[in-house]
Amino acid sequence: MAVIECIARGVIEEEGKILLCRGKGNRNFFFPGGHIEEGESARVALEREIKEELGEDSEVKRFIGASENKFQTKNGEVHEINLVFEVALLSNGGRVSQEDHLEFAWLTREELRDVIVFPKSLKDAVLTLHAKEKPFWITEGFS
Repeated sequence: MAVIECIARGVIEEEGKILLCRGKGNRNFFFPGGHIEEGESARVALEREIKEELGEDSEVKRFIGASENKFQTKNGEVHEINLVFEVALLSNGGRVSQEDHLEFAWLTREELRDVIVFPKSLKDAVLTLHAKEKPFWITEGFS
């Protein structure tokens, strides 16, 4: 039986580009963020993860939706719930990865359409998201 992982993810958009990250050497991207630790709120977890990954202070602006998905890895099935927030970076740092295994890219919405992002349904939701839209709930990988 798979453990359900709770993850806080951020949609960070500056000057018409959205920030994505990926493991070095991987083709697929994902939205920045990470696991919510015991005793931590999603907001605090996301701000902590961005600080660890980018070395940047950030502010979680608003909840924009949730994505639940299931997928297979070489280690078995993964079931995750992603809580997704609009985030602003507060400092004008170099926007460079602070972790050796990660790299970041700023992509326009057009470029975002053409790259692999997991979960795919989250990428699709972000591409169609409008500023005043109500939060979304999407699922992927369930029969």
